Amino acid sequence: MVKYEPVGDEVQYLKVTLQDGESVFVEPGHLIYKSSEVHIDAQAGGLHGALSHMLSGSAVFLIKVSGPGVFTAAGFLPGKILEVKLNGNSILAEFNAFLAMDSGVEYSRKFAGIWTGMMGGEGVFLEKFSGNGSVLLHVHGHAMELDLQPGEQIQVEMSHVLAFEESVQYNVQRIGGMKTMLLAGAEGEGLFFANMTGPGKVWVHTISLHQLALKMIRRQ
Repeated sequence: MVKYEPVGDEVQYLKVTLQDGESVFVEPGHLIYKSSEVHIDAQAGGLHGALSHMLSGSAVFLIKVSGPGVFTAAGFLPGKILEVKLNGNSILAEFNAFLAMDSGVEYSRKFAGIWTGMMGGEGVFLEKFSGNGSVLLHVHGHAMELDLQPGEQIQVEMSHVLAFEESVQYNVQRIGGMKTMLLAGAEGEGLFFANMTGPGKVWVHTISLHQLALKMIRRQ
């Protein structure tokens, strides 16, 4: 069995130990180092996969990393590593969150809709992971896990959405009128909430990548 080990406290990276014959898939650009005997190979997602990746702003290829040996990977910003064990179900994740997954996990893109993608600020496509095995996600800050009961609803500011089980119903609602939008925009806050209705689990970031980028711009 592949061994995943998050290393660190507030700023984590992922250490992966592979036995002979084991392999995982990693998002390009996240690898830090590997044992010399570890083999890597680029895997294309097919024409549809390539198109949806380009539209969502994420990489066209995945990197297949095969053992035996050790490699490490990390996200682009400080944060935690979250391991989600699928156990036969599916999750949807925002495209900046994916770090690595077991080779047996089915990976595809799900169209989130023009309104959801463009107005919500999270891209036109969500990444879908199905089957059995582990998916490793990079979290901005800390991850909050919310287990919704049937019919239970929460509203999450769009840029804080990390992932959710496919059983969760999902749509986007604009916050307030023009005055609210202008005031919220002035503070760099999101203008849209994701309405999430159970049953199922929802994971959220405590740090918004969008809001962090706006704060950094203001400091320049």
